[in-house]
Amino acid sequence: MAAFYRIPEHVGMDFLTFTLVGLFTGTLGGWAAFAFGTKTGKMIASSASLSAMALETDSALKGFMGYGHEPGDLVLTLSGAYVVGFFATLGLLTQLLLKQDSSYRITLIDVVFGNNKALDAYHDAKRRELDSLLDRELNIDALSREREALDRRQLELDVQARLLAAEREEAEALLQARDALVKGHVAMPLPLQHKHLIKPEFFELLPRQVLKVCRFHHALLQETERAVRQAPERDFAAYLMAVAGHLKEHLFDQCTQGSLEEVRVHFRRLEAADMTYKPYVVHGHTEMEVAAVHVDDGLIKASRQSRRSLVYSANKRLAIVGGANFVWQDYLVYAFDAIRHGDLPMYSLGICIRHRAAHSSLLYLISFLQLEQVIQHEMLRVHRAGKESTQR
Repeated sequence: MAAFYRIPEHVGMDFLTFTLVGLFTGTLGGWAAFAFGTKTGKMIASSASLSAMALETDSALKGFMGYGHEPGDLVLTLSGAYVVGFFATLGLLTQLLLKQDSSYRITLIDVVFGNNKALDAYHDAKRRELDSLLDRELNIDALSREREALDRRQLELDVQARLLAAEREEAEALLQARDALVKGHVAMPLPLQHKHLIKPEFFELLPRQVLKVCRFHHALLQETERAVRQAPERDFAAYLMAVAGHLKEHLFDQCTQGSLEEVRVHFRRLEAADMTYKPYVVHGHTEMEVAAVHVDDGLIKASRQSRRSLVYSANKRLAIVGGANFVWQDYLVYAFDAIRHGDLPMYSLGICIRHRAAHSSLLYLISFLQLEQVIQHEMLRVHRAGKESTQR
């Protein structure tokens, strides 16, 4: 019987391995011919593909291939598989290229040989087609016109917003002017959040009131200069008593101390031991003594916090209700914050009037003009002069 020739198993495995490697390398080479657009890029890609095949062949033959057949057969298998993979990839990509729906068609020769002009024209054609498609699908022109209309509308809205802002500022100014009125008449704003109606009589008496304030200021300056020159022989209490007298005389026309006076002016002084303001100087004899007031009670506290003079009739909710309210119909309180003991003012001023109809408007004017600040400035000069003279 004729002997049956059987190919060894390891020989078949060698051919299969070389075939797979060749197909893989050829596929990469065919893809590189398409993927790299310039001629230089294609040459580099092709050279790299052929070098990879040669390296694979050499490594395969020397390193891991078995024996029992000629190396030329394996090389032929590898080369054949490379050629098949290369041209099969070219064919597949060519078929995809032929199915292009662009108005400008690119050929296989243009791709393989890197015809840059043809490739650029193809890309431009695809870009124009894409723009045309977007224009048809999205209606770009209409969107552009709408965008321009929206921009114009936005500009109009910006102008209207600026006009509205200007009108709002004018309205706020008018509201502020209206708030300064009470029942349609001019009002005098007083602390805290009180507006006192100014009647026509106020303007008739205004020149007289201003003259009173000027006379008092002149007398206060003279009294201060006298006290500074006489320091420390003349004590601070005597100076405050003189100031109280000038307030009564020049502002309220109370020239003498009688048994029943319409105005009383007093200064309280802080007693740190029990945290109260106790009578220090009282100008005016009445049937009711000046009471001590705790630092956190009544208008003393409110004046400390606001640093303003406060009138009782304008701030009744903050005041202490007591027997004095039946004797004095109205009064002004101020805690001087320039001369202090620790965190608290050392002295406070009180001006009490017996008849609101006669003198309340003058209390409002004193508070509105902040005349207490003028008094405090002069008090501070005398207080400092006394301390400096004592130290010398």
